[in-house]
Amino acid sequence: MFGYVRVHAPQLRLCEWECYRAYYCGLCKAMGSCTGQCSRLSLSYDFVFLAAVRCALIGEEPETKKFRCLLHPFRRRLMVKKSSQLSYCADASALLLAAKIEDDLQDERGFRRLRAFFRRFFFNQAVRRAKKRYPELYDKINVRLARLRKIEQDTALESADAPAEVFGGLLADIFSEGLEGTEARIGASIGNAVGRWIYLADAADDLKQDVKKKRYNPLIRLYGTELTESDREALQTGLTATLIPARRAFELMDNFPTPELRELIANILYLGLPKMTEKLLKTTDYSQKGDAK
Repeated sequence: MFGYVRVHAPQLRLCEWECYRAYYCGLCKAMGSCTGQCSRLSLSYDFVFLAAVRCALIGEEPETKKFRCLLHPFRRRLMVKKSSQLSYCADASALLLAAKIEDDLQDERGFRRLRAFFRRFFFNQAVRRAKKRYPELYDKINVRLARLRKIEQDTALESADAPAEVFGGLLADIFSEGLEGTEARIGASIGNAVGRWIYLADAADDLKQDVKKKRYNPLIRLYGTELTESDREALQTGLTATLIPARRAFELMDNFPTPELRELIANILYLGLPKMTEKLLKTTDYSQKGDAK
């Protein structure tokens, strides 16, 4: 479900791109330190966005250094040093991974279920460490996902908003964990809106495969097994509108430790996510012709 939150690179200045990569590398390093080396295999750019928002909300100024890693041994790269927020994001990533694995074990069959079983074994140490530090957040995530499963199993419900709202609440919990007052409200607003967008974007991306394999997808109940051109336009409008609360919350943030961090978050909210929406709806083939052989 993750992997959709990206920057629109052509509109980033070099210093902002370096900032983006530095947070990615710093988060990778923090995951190795906090939740074990295996957890680094699950790193996604979605959590770079989480790290950027969290650091901006509390005004945590990044300390950077250059280093070499196994994937880039011949060239030193800039990295944000381990901090309280990067450590938190490492744990949050492990907790979400655990919840996703358990969800797959309940819902999937065949190879996908077997893969989830091996992933649970492989990432067990990372999850155990994260649960020990954030047991309440882990419980919140599981309550949200249990509610989401219940909604998805309700065959009479013809709504994409209900499950998207639950997933939005899940990310709101993660974005606002440990924060207070205005910072908590801003974090929750951004998390909720982006979570709703992720859920619906994932549904659009998986529609064809879900129809073929007869899996749940909220868009099937709304639009049927194929999306017409007008359906795509309506869905694109809806996905764009979903991001409005996140943008409004972002405009209330005034404690950015660096200008690059502000521009990075703005790029994702105003350009990266809309571009990803456009890509998903314009390049995905929703035709079911030829699949019924």
